[in-house]
Amino acid sequence: MTIRTILTCLLNESSATRLTEAGSTLAERFDAHLVGQHTMEAIVLYPGIVMPAAGPTFETFNTAQREEAEAVEGIFRSVTERRGVKAEWREVHADATASADRMVDSARAVDLVLMGQPDDAYDKEEQKFALDRVIRDGGRPVLVIPEGGLGASVGARVVMGHAGTRESARAAFDMLPLLQPGAEIHLVHVGDEKDEMRDTAMTELSAALSRHGHKVTMTHRAPHGKSVSEVLLREAGELGADMIVSGAYGHSRTYAFFLGATTGRLIREAKVPVLFSA
Repeated sequence: MTIRTILTCLLNESSATRLTEAGSTLAERFDAHLVGQHTMEAIVLYPGIVMPAAGPTFETFNTAQREEAEAVEGIFRSVTERRGVKAEWREVHADATASADRMVDSARAVDLVLMGQPDDAYDKEEQKFALDRVIRDGGRPVLVIPEGGLGASVGARVVMGHAGTRESARAAFDMLPLLQPGAEIHLVHVGDEKDEMRDTAMTELSAALSRHGHKVTMTHRAPHGKSVSEVLLREAGELGADMIVSGAYGHSRTYAFFLGATTGRLIREAKVPVLFSA
């Protein structure tokens, strides 16, 4: 399967150029249709309660939203016209629901979703949860683009965290369209435990990926007091990886809150794009 439709969720003007450039690069590579979507958020009165921003009471809010939407649209159109890619602009209104819900709806009809790392300096309150929601509930792979952008050789040398979970299995095959021919794939399992069944599964996955023409290596790393995300980030840095691949949110929200989440740390700290599947 190849990638034919790419959704780029453009939350604000700050990250619009970076994400549109990344989306255009992938659209060129796959001859894909690039959708740039900016979602007009609703006013949040209380946590979990939203309402549409309409009427004179919300005039200032609406004006600011309109100005930002126009700025983001201008950036998207400018970049895609310069790059000559097939592009579609969407301005979506959240109305009486959360803006993340609209992004999730759109994500479910595409091959790949591009989003930026959260930015507390620019993301509005509701937008801070958008990436989490799209990864968890969108049902499609999400490529998170860091501040440094996509990179010229993305998909040539990849570090994948192998966890033996459903999410990890999905990530392994969701990444295939993004790989360069003959890519280096480094399967990395982090843990002290010995598990013959897991090791067998890792070997079988390695063989399956190799049949696509890629060079696959398997590595076990003891954490030595480090989190899984720290080990994967270090491994990616040492190998010069251009992308990290991981299953996302393999535990409940409660588990992640109390024990820390690999997904959350990769989202915040990765210097290269990270592909998540949930």
